[in-house]
Amino acid sequence: MEKNKLSVPISEKYLLTCREAALYFNLGVKNLRCMARNPTLKIGLLLHGRFLIVRPRFEEYILQLMEDNFFDSQSSEYSHEDVV
Repeated sequence: MEKNKLSVPISEKYLLTCREAALYFNLGVKNLRCMARNPTLKIGLLLHGRFLIVRPRFEEYILQLMEDNFFDSQSSEYSHEDVV
């Protein structure tokens, strides 16, 4: 007998496994696990021995990085003029 499984799209889930989050955000699983372990980020939780990413908080974290010009400061040593 087949069990009826409820399939929820990743974009609608509140909690994501590290693998789901890696697919959704195009990041590495190991990086996401390290970030989930970091208590100052408050984007993940440990539940039954598995790290889960809180999707809305992680999205806020990424937006905050962009607002703080994180990406601009990381790429400041290269300019678009160097690439021809």
